[in-house]
Amino acid sequence: MKSNRNIIAKAAVDTSALGNGGRMNAEQANQFITFMRDYSSFLKKVNFIKMTKTTRDLDSLEVNKRALRRQVENADNPATGTVTQKRRSLKAIGVVMPYDVSFQYMKENIEGKNVNSTLAKLFAQQFANDTVELAFLGDESDTDNFININDGWIKIAKEDSDTHKFDTEGSADYLNTVFPGLLAAMPNKYYSLYTEEDKSKIKIFCSPTVNRKYKQQLQARNTALGDALITGGKNVSYDGFEIVPVAFIPDDIQIVTPYENLIYGIYGQSLEVYHDVVPRKTRHEYTLLADFDMEINNPDAFVIGGNFTAQTDTKKDDAEQTA
Repeated sequence: MKSNRNIIAKAAVDTSALGNGGRMNAEQANQFITFMRDYSSFLKKVNFIKMTKTTRDLDSLEVNKRALRRQVENADNPATGTVTQKRRSLKAIGVVMPYDVSFQYMKENIEGKNVNSTLAKLFAQQFANDTVELAFLGDESDTDNFININDGWIKIAKEDSDTHKFDTEGSADYLNTVFPGLLAAMPNKYYSLYTEEDKSKIKIFCSPTVNRKYKQQLQARNTALGDALITGGKNVSYDGFEIVPVAFIPDDIQIVTPYENLIYGIYGQSLEVYHDVVPRKTRHEYTLLADFDMEINNPDAFVIGGNFTAQTDTKKDDAEQTA
């Protein structure tokens, strides 16, 4: 079965509006971005930023705890609190997405003039799929020409010294080892900061396989909850924290953070579509150009779990073999 990025059914913005192609106007760009977010439930929930330039600074402020002191009458009350400004940046990477539509398809399509609208939605859906996959799996050091477009959240988190790492050591005991260890690695202050209607905004993100294995562990306990999981389709929780399965997360990686801590930025003013009619090849050729980037807003509120011991041993063995 072909992967998402190899699906032939691509699409384009309304070619009647664009003529022979070029930069989308503001309305077309907004419609394209709306198609993307409507299709991807994940993009609806993360911190989605429409950038006005190819770079954007993400500034945040942090104050230290326990700054309160007893007042001293008729004397100086020195500052005991500090305010720290932290800055991270989005730097949009340019990408190209070329695709072809045959003359025959355009002739036979039952939607007639509406085909352009359908193609626009399909293209936005596929673009959303590809960019979310890249947002998780992106690694500029990889040899795959899709994966190495840009660094994604997993790569950023692994290399950032300010994120928190939990070494699962390959454990598959999600109930008693992995999930408790991930939550223990999160600083306590964020459990009170990230709340909404008495529910935590902090989520546990994992692969669908890990999610199923965790459900199986709950089912094995022969409780009412375990019975409900057999027929229920809703996300389950661990200790009150929702577990969110994400298709693009590898089985050996788990993430604990709020949705809003995951930044996805797209430079809306750079969206361009070019359309060429190539009679000798009996096809329409469309090319989309766009710029986007991913970042973690607050690395201190981000926990990544993985079998880091095994990864370190593998790197050590590779280095010894090279030597």
